[in-house]
Amino acid sequence: MVEPTLETEKVMPSTMKAKEEQENQVPFLEQEIECPRCHDSMMLCSDFDNLYYVCEECDFCLYTIKKSAL
Repeated sequence: MVEPTLETEKVMPSTMKAKEEQENQVPFLEQEIECPRCHDSMMLCSDFDNLYYVCEECDFCLYTIKKSAL
């Protein structure tokens, strides 16, 4: 008995694959930025679904905002 196999070209057109790869790209975020309050360095941190920068020197936090999909 021959097992059926799926070819990606037949299941999903290459234009769909390229579009999904483009949408799944994560924009570059700096790991460290300068704190606007004390001018020390802020480190990138993450919660479950949030990314934010925190300054250990003055405890200042900057949260990132996720862009909405069009």
